Amino acid sequence: MKYLQDRASAISPIEDLDKLIKSEKSLRIKLGVDPTAPDVTLGWYAILRALSKFQEYGHTAVLILGEFTAQVGDPSGKSETRTKLESDEINENAKGVLPIIKNILNKGKLEIVSNNDWLSKLTSSDLVNLSSSTTLAQMLEREDFSSRYSNNSPISLMEFFYPLFQGYDSVAVKADIEIGGHDQLWNLMLGREVQKFYSMNPQVAMTFPLLVGTDGKKKMSQSLNNYISITDTPENIYGKIMSIPDEIMWDYFTMLTDLELEEINDLKDAVNKEKENPFEVKKRLGNFVVTELYDHNLAKTAQESFENITINKNIPDEVDSYTAPLEKELHLPKIFTELGITKSNSEARRLISAGSFKVNDEKFTNLDAKTDDLVGKTLQLGKRTFFTFI
Repeated sequence: MKYLQDRASAISPIEDLDKLIKSEKSLRIKLGVDPTAPDVTLGWYAILRALSKFQEYGHTAVLILGEFTAQVGDPSGKSETRTKLESDEINENAKGVLPIIKNILNKGKLEIVSNNDWLSKLTSSDLVNLSSSTTLAQMLEREDFSSRYSNNSPISLMEFFYPLFQGYDSVAVKADIEIGGHDQLWNLMLGREVQKFYSMNPQVAMTFPLLVGTDGKKKMSQSLNNYISITDTPENIYGKIMSIPDEIMWDYFTMLTDLELEEINDLKDAVNKEKENPFEVKKRLGNFVVTELYDHNLAKTAQESFENITINKNIPDEVDSYTAPLEKELHLPKIFTELGITKSNSEARRLISAGSFKVNDEKFTNLDAKTDDLVGKTLQLGKRTFFTFI
């Protein structure tokens, strides 16, 4: 388990983990994911990858789909009350991400459950009992709650229940270890207290670094449009990795590759001493990630495509062709999303408004266009997506 211990940002309490390791029993490793979006980002993948490493050590991965808690909304790191999601949207998101997650994890050592199965059945008496497992003072020890309370920002009682529900999940699945991103540490530690309240051995909390998104500032999130989807094309994944700021690539190396930490630190030291070009080091990162998600040949092709378009400023020899819509006037965000060129209308609008859409290498920032003005021309969206209408 050294690989995971080296990469963890926090393990609490470490002595309990040592006892679990020495017991040599098969452990139950819990990871809760709220299906609040329909895709799996590299940030999600990093934690799922850690979960798969536990499976390699012979332990059982218990993946909890937070179909109930997603309706509440995780307040971790939030400065305001989170918008409540509808159950239909959550169900659709779950259907989208489940097949992807199953391909990442070892099905032979995997349990996938929904916390809707037990949380939706709690009676009012059960809820009163659960709420007595903690105090308001304990809740306000959380930095985000404390900050919002000090600033007179609203905190709904529903938000206080989120970490309690997450803790009850650990009771329901009898978790030995719970893992998550570093922003989840307080929630995971509260899970220990909830388990104690229900007379169970408390879990070990193990958190890992959060991947910062392509903007280089905030954690990777679909809602912030700063994410890299693991279902994207190899070329786009490689290109987006190459676009991240140099200083954040080390967490990517840590969480998305099997390189020893010593080797990662040596690379970082070489870059800092200008013995290595960070651009070339980042190419290695892109190659590692695309190879793992796809294969070595596609990673090599993705790198060649990146160099051809970005460095040599060449248009690819082959571009995707689409039959021109019948309408004379096109609303570009809608068309791009329907064709699968972008994942959402909002993403398309953002790219076009930012000047990332070009017609014959000329920027086009209008959201609407005449079909005749696009047919037969080289269209480019972002740095790497080229296509044409015929």
